[in-house]
Amino acid sequence: MINKALILFFSLCLVSFGIHADEKVYIDNDDLNTTAQDTFRIHIGHNVWIEANAVYRDKTGLFTFESNISRSAMCGKGVYAGYEKTWKCPYCYHYWPIGKPCQNPDCPSKYK
Repeated sequence: MINKALILFFSLCLVSFGIHADEKVYIDNDDLNTTAQDTFRIHIGHNVWIEANAVYRDKTGLFTFESNISRSAMCGKGVYAGYEKTWKCPYCYHYWPIGKPCQNPDCPSKYK
């Protein structure tokens, strides 16, 4: 019963803020990195990237649905917080969670 109440509350919050799970998020071609297998990384500015598991095209351009964007789990109970954000190391081009330094042992990065 509590899980159903949480889902209903979260759904009502999303609707009240005008965010719908199937809302389209348009992507500029220059902001898309498709080198990762089965994932698409989308640059949202200042070396911050989000990840989507699918990208589509319509007459307007490239887009993904809100429901396809990876989100950070909150409390581990199926309720999700904001987008899961990463940064890309400018030396080795690997992606890392925001706030975590580059963990690539072969990278000459000063961000370790």
